[in-house]
Amino acid sequence: MTRNILISIVLIAFTDVALQLDNALAISSVASTVPSNSRGLVLGGGVLLAALFLFTFTFVGSTLIERIGWLKPVAGLALFVIGGKLIYDYFRP
Repeated sequence: MTRNILISIVLIAFTDVALQLDNALAISSVASTVPSNSRGLVLGGGVLLAALFLFTFTFVGSTLIERIGWLKPVAGLALFVIGGKLIYDYFRP
């Protein structure tokens, strides 16, 4: 069971990291508003905080889904509803 949790964490984390381009844009846009001598600190801190939160929430979420059996279908339904709303908003005139 522990191996399954670790594999789930690694796969989710890899997918999340691959899809975090919006974080890079947000962090760089914030860094562009600070003085140039502080930009490196803002960029580095933003990336570290984003990674910390990503891995923390991935670990907590995957652990909860593994331990609470009814949570997996609820999470799947939530993703389905969110996807449906995104499709509806995209095609709405």
